[in-house]
Amino acid sequence: MVAVRTMRAAFYTPGDNKAVLKDTPIPTPTSKQVLLKVAAAGVCHSDVYFLSDDVANPRTYVMGHENVGYAVEWGSEVTGIVKGQLYAVWDSIPCARATPGFPPFSDSIGLGENGGFAEYLVVAASELVPVPEGLAPEVAAVSADSLITVYNAVHNVAELRPGTTKRVLIYGVGGLGHQAVQLAKSYGATVYACDFKPEARELALSLGAEQVFDHAELTAATADTAENPFTVDIAIDFVVDAQSFNLISNAVKRVGGDLSNSGGVVVLVGLSSAQLTITPIIYITWHINVKTSIYGTIDDLKASLDLLARGVIKPVISTDSLDNINKVLDALKANEVTGRKIIMPNSGVAY
Repeated sequence: MVAVRTMRAAFYTPGDNKAVLKDTPIPTPTSKQVLLKVAAAGVCHSDVYFLSDDVANPRTYVMGHENVGYAVEWGSEVTGIVKGQLYAVWDSIPCARATPGFPPFSDSIGLGENGGFAEYLVVAASELVPVPEGLAPEVAAVSADSLITVYNAVHNVAELRPGTTKRVLIYGVGGLGHQAVQLAKSYGATVYACDFKPEARELALSLGAEQVFDHAELTAATADTAENPFTVDIAIDFVVDAQSFNLISNAVKRVGGDLSNSGGVVVLVGLSSAQLTITPIIYITWHINVKTSIYGTIDDLKASLDLLARGVIKPVISTDSLDNINKVLDALKANEVTGRKIIMPNSGVAY
């Protein structure tokens, strides 16, 4: 009898608000798949969201949708993969087959299909992008979700480009927002930031933000009664709740007061169960353009890896072990994490 090879993994299980750590068989790649030894996997607010009571998901799967790993073995139809090469995984494919009642990406890796909070992971070869030489796994990992999401929101949805002179407000300087500050700044934007955490505001300033606000300060600055109300061209919201939506709407509305221009832009990023109220006459008459953004394309992943390799984006990260996954999730839920938290399922050991 051949012994079954097992690995440690953290599972989402229906009705459980914690990740369940247990041993499970190491997966075998199909003809078009590659087996990766997971080097690093980012922890996301989406993981907290899916473990919350807001989601009733009947499936059991390994969590983790921000992954890089070393190629170990692959199926008979796979070509071009290099053994021992570090690859980033295009995890949350927007057009993936969806479980009825869930959004299209819900059957992607770590969001319905088995993900990277494990020692090994199988993925389709078409979802792999080589990590540039010299880029550490824990740094490269952010390209696979947080930075690709930032890039899509800033570059594609907000349509910022190098050489811009626009004023941009980043709301929420967390695992994604602190990278958005850097990207917008690198394009030439004048960047402002809002966060309730003093350390997050300090981080934004250290990354080049012109000015930072807490909630009360931004409320006062954008009030109609302010002597010179604070205004930006674009506001990108990485929190997406009723408070943030109202504040950023106030920050962009005066840009659209002149009928000769296209108005201010609000970009809502990521997953949120918040109930947002839109009063049409305000958004129409002030020319406020509300856009949404989540994840990005495989080309956006390649662009994100390039930004990291060139040092344009320098993510603030800290690492932890797979055994501590629930402690990390609890800290993220309690807003105690600065920057991005990365799980190292194999203790960072290379292939």
